[in-house]
Order: sequence, then C-alpha cells, then structure tokens
Amino acid sequence: MTRPEKTEKYIAAQQRITSVLQHETNPITVMAFTAAILKESFPQFCWVGFLLTETNQLTVGPFQGPPSCIRLPLDSPGVCGTCYRTARPVLVPDVAAFHGRVSCDVVPKSEIAMPLLSGNRVVAVLDIDCTEVSGLDDVDQQELDHIVRFVASRFQESDRTNT
Repeated sequence: MTRPEKTEKYIAAQQRITSVLQHETNPITVMAFTAAILKESFPQFCWVGFLLTETNQLTVGPFQGPPSCIRLPLDSPGVCGTCYRTARPVLVPDVAAFHGRVSCDVVPKSEIAMPLLSGNRVVAVLDIDCTEVSGLDDVDQQELDHIVRFVASRFQESDRTNT
C-alpha cells in the first residue's frame, strides 16, 4: 500500500469513528468501536487494542484480534510499557529488533503504541500489531495521533460527567 493510499484509509476510518461516536461519552464504548473500525480498515493489523492504566499495571481493554497478554507491569521494557513511561508514541518497524519486547504472539512483525493522555496522565495505550515488517510507519503514527486524541477526549468527558 502506498503512503497516499494509507493516508486515505486513515481519513476514511477517522471519519467513520467520529461520525459514529461523536456523541458517545463512554470511553470503553469509544475504544471498542475504534479498535473494531481500525482492525476492519487495515487487514494487515493482526491485533488492535487498548491497554488501560491501573495502579501498577496496564490491563487489556477493548481489542480486536487473538487473546494476548492480560496484564503488563507499568515498568515493562516492552513497547507498551515504554509508551506508558515516556508518554510518547513508540514505533517499531521490526519487532525482532526491539530489545525488551514482550511477546504475546509470534505473528506480529511490526508494532506501534500510542499514549492516550488526559491532562498529563497516560490513561491508556493504543497498541497495534502488524503482520508485515515495516508495515507500520510514520504515516500510521501521524494519522493515529488524531484518532487517539479523539478517544482520549472521551476520558476527559467521562471525568467531567462523573464529578
């Protein structure tokens, strides 16, 4: 898939996510639909899901794909743990080259983790595994940034409605 084709697919996915979920305030519902739409839009993604921040661990939340790790420590050296600790995206074009990767499956060849921020706090991590080496790149990171900001805004709305 070319870069422009990938960008077009993301734009279509983002439009679908925002149109379906524009009035939805429950973050779990928003994460579930977002994971489903991304997985459906990109068949090369073998796992798309969210890990929720708890006191001392990341816990699997809504996802699409085969069962995987249920809990990861916040100080995990893996992709999601690194994303949580740095509060920055972690793009891994070749998972075999990532030192410290926590392998929940042997199928993924590339991975990206994107933090969902509520204020300065990481409330969740979006994790995507791809079946292709270099199947995830800077286009994915840039386009997913828009999507995670939308999803993260639902955590903020949930915080406001629960206070």
